[in-house]
Amino acid sequence: MGNKRNSIRDFSRIWKVKRFFAVLVFLGVTYSFASHGFYVAERQHQRLLRRSIAIQEVQSHQRSLGVNETFLNAADYAMKGLVSGNRNGSVFCSHKSASGDSSLLRLSDFFRNETEWKKEGAFNIFLIETSCNSKPKYRSWCSAESMAQQNPKAIVWYIFTSPEVDLSDGLVEQLLQKYKNLRLATVHLDDVFEGTPLEELYRTSAWHSNGTLWPAANLSNMMRIAMVWQAGGFYSDSDVICISPVTELKNVIGLASFNLVNGANFHFDRHHPMVKKFMLYLNEHFNPFVWGKNGPQTVSAVLRSVCNENILYQGLVCDNTKILSHTAFNPIQPHQRSMLFLATAVQDLRKRFQGSYAIHFWNRETRIYPVVKESGTIYDLASKNFCPFSRELATKKSRIY
Repeated sequence: MGNKRNSIRDFSRIWKVKRFFAVLVFLGVTYSFASHGFYVAERQHQRLLRRSIAIQEVQSHQRSLGVNETFLNAADYAMKGLVSGNRNGSVFCSHKSASGDSSLLRLSDFFRNETEWKKEGAFNIFLIETSCNSKPKYRSWCSAESMAQQNPKAIVWYIFTSPEVDLSDGLVEQLLQKYKNLRLATVHLDDVFEGTPLEELYRTSAWHSNGTLWPAANLSNMMRIAMVWQAGGFYSDSDVICISPVTELKNVIGLASFNLVNGANFHFDRHHPMVKKFMLYLNEHFNPFVWGKNGPQTVSAVLRSVCNENILYQGLVCDNTKILSHTAFNPIQPHQRSMLFLATAVQDLRKRFQGSYAIHFWNRETRIYPVVKESGTIYDLASKNFCPFSRELATKKSRIY
């Protein structure tokens, strides 16, 4: 009888212990799901908040212009970018004058600074904001900062179609004070395209009308090659972080993947014949409705024709133009883009991406990916090392940026 009672007592103790651990496991799982739920909810809230702010900004711009339904609706306008045009192709930006507004800086005109960009031995680097946005995202500023940091002997031109840049968060002043080689400038597009093979295309409404979904991207594909033609230099998209100096590069363009060259990064001398061929081809084959048609597909088609090669490959040289490996500017391919936002064990990105000048972050596909400060992801490590001021301000109010 005593043994039976002891067994019952032991069984009761074991059951209590099991129940205790079961409760702990249940609470742990519940906490994990709840934490994940809160994280997802926060991301969704921030996304909706950003979209709401963008739409409110567009509505405010439209009201200031006395515009009601000209640009379809505010949501469509926000997605397309704060840029539009009239029937002869000219661009206007919906921003008030900076006169008397201390939060806006009136930009000087790039073509009025020709003594600087034409100076003998000058190495120009160009980033271009084509959506008439006076306040680019922090990731775009990160790109500009990394170029200025890694190329102190170059002049880094961040070119805006907006006549002004927003000073309200203090980042612009910090960057201009820290990097004496960084320049912010605006342009009149008439000056950009005047006398080029793209002038006719620019004067039409093809790049922004007839329901195209990405007028700012169409303009960017035209403008980058016209700017390099006019001034000469290195062009970079603003979803690229520079990790090594590019000033050693001359008349080069990099592969994006097999048999496809990417127009996101390239260098050409002023009035280089290959750039003229890019413009001639684009003027003839421009398609505002197919993403990539006016960018990678254009430069790839021209290079195949000029080089008389069906397959483009690393090291190919023709017409004083050299094709670099995809690792030069795109060490992580578009289909691998999620790797950019995962933790990495290799802290030294230059060792991990030996032979690379920059890392392309494919913003069109990755802009919804959150970056968490000190998470050890490739993007966070790159921004920490190569654009510290932009990263610091981006994470001032939230660790997620």
